Amino acid sequence: MFTSEGKITGVPGNYPLTAENLFRVGLALCTLWILDKEVEKPTLSIPEANFVTLSLAVGFMNAGGNVEKGSNGDVKLSLVKGEKWTLEFFPLSDVDVKKLESILFGRAPIPRKVGEEIGNFQC
Repeated sequence: MFTSEGKITGVPGNYPLTAENLFRVGLALCTLWILDKEVEKPTLSIPEANFVTLSLAVGFMNAGGNVEKGSNGDVKLSLVKGEKWTLEFFPLSDVDVKKLESILFGRAPIPRKVGEEIGNFQC
């Protein structure tokens, strides 16, 4: 799913940029920041609101993180549009990408929050 540079590239609506897959990536990304980076309530910054960014954001919030439109989060999303769209996360090292893939493709379910623990969207 991730390129060798740790990016996700595709056409919105087709794998890997489907709503379901982006939701799971958002869950895993937030889980990585909570467990590995030990950030209690991480924030994902998105550049704009669209199908791709909001699908990712819903998963991130469901894992307990907050999402904001802007550039001040713990995790920053860079989006390049074209025939294919490219998502890149900062800061995300090669080791982080391997851990993220392990969370995504592992047998253990990705933890989700409920009730007041679910994150918020801030504009």
